[in-house]
Amino acid sequence: MLKAGQVTAGRRQYSTVTSKVNPELIIEFINKYAFDCFFILIIKSKKHKLGENVNLNFSINLPLDNPQLLKSISMLLNCGEITRVKNSFNFTVKDFISINDIIIPFFNKYKLQGKKIENFNLWIRAAYLIKQKAHLTKEGLNEIKKIKLLMHNIISSEDTRLVLYGSNLSSTVGSPRFTYNERGLIEIPLNKISVFIGILLSDANIHKINKGGDARLQFKQKYGQFEYLYYVFFQLSHYCSKGPFVTKAILHKKVHYGLSFTTRTLPCITKLYNLFYFEGKKIVPKNLYEILTWEALVHWICGDGTYNSGITIQTQCFTIEELVFIINVLMIKFDLECSIHKQDNYSLLYIKSKSIKKNLHNMLPYIHNTMLYKFLGPKYRIKSRFTTIN
Repeated sequence: MLKAGQVTAGRRQYSTVTSKVNPELIIEFINKYAFDCFFILIIKSKKHKLGENVNLNFSINLPLDNPQLLKSISMLLNCGEITRVKNSFNFTVKDFISINDIIIPFFNKYKLQGKKIENFNLWIRAAYLIKQKAHLTKEGLNEIKKIKLLMHNIISSEDTRLVLYGSNLSSTVGSPRFTYNERGLIEIPLNKISVFIGILLSDANIHKINKGGDARLQFKQKYGQFEYLYYVFFQLSHYCSKGPFVTKAILHKKVHYGLSFTTRTLPCITKLYNLFYFEGKKIVPKNLYEILTWEALVHWICGDGTYNSGITIQTQCFTIEELVFIINVLMIKFDLECSIHKQDNYSLLYIKSKSIKKNLHNMLPYIHNTMLYKFLGPKYRIKSRFTTIN
């Protein structure tokens, strides 16, 4: 079991201090969590007249190397415990007082969505019956059993409504390793590809473990960008087996912490590798004009952009020929006035302020609120709800 203030990463333990956890971030995670969180347990009991007792559980299970999010949830709710179960960590709230006084009021205040809210509403009906001691009667116990069956039907029922392809992709965090055939069936829909393109132009990297094998993507941000990293992760969690994890690097004798997540090794990620890499080095895709969208541009600026009247994008990893090509794409496709600025021996891309203001309405729908300052200046910087790691 983890002690308060500890995060396990491999064999090392790092101390974390979180002054405030954003409840909306937790709600967003639970809404996209691939599994159920609310459970009704009917257990045999010689102590009870009917021979059965009822317990309610709230539970979330994540892989071994990802206890940070569970710890944040535990700190936010101030109840429950985190335990190690085989190859995962499990956060569970079992006692009825905590469920009735903390869990139910929390999810009544911060609303769940879709199947989760339907399941939760049934769960609190069972909690009400338990509170009224109805589970000690035959009628009440049978009613709770019916609720349990209804919850199961909600979890297992198939939704046959027509939806936009890619809009209903759920997280696969914690799911078992996919088979070869399953991995081959996974593709990146249009409403997700722009996120991949944008972060690959900035801080994301793709690696091949084996020369002839498939590839996986890693995206890393400094710890202060906690909320933005999770914003990206929630959009791409369908392609991940594990959640974000803490990283540690020593630069100029100073310790720097960051957050990172890695996708599964998939053929669809290999396609991106072939697009963005040549002989192991990152390049500008030749079809950039076709694949670059406003959403992708926003993620590129969120990763590599800084505001200085206009926006400067760190493009040191690209050649001058590639930079000229990028400027042509931005000018022709997006009507952005751009120029090349020199910094030391490097060439940087600069987008003029008036172009940003003119086209801001195209970018605002995709900008996370913690990143507004990169587009509009430091007065729009939102103080992070999360402290750095000590």
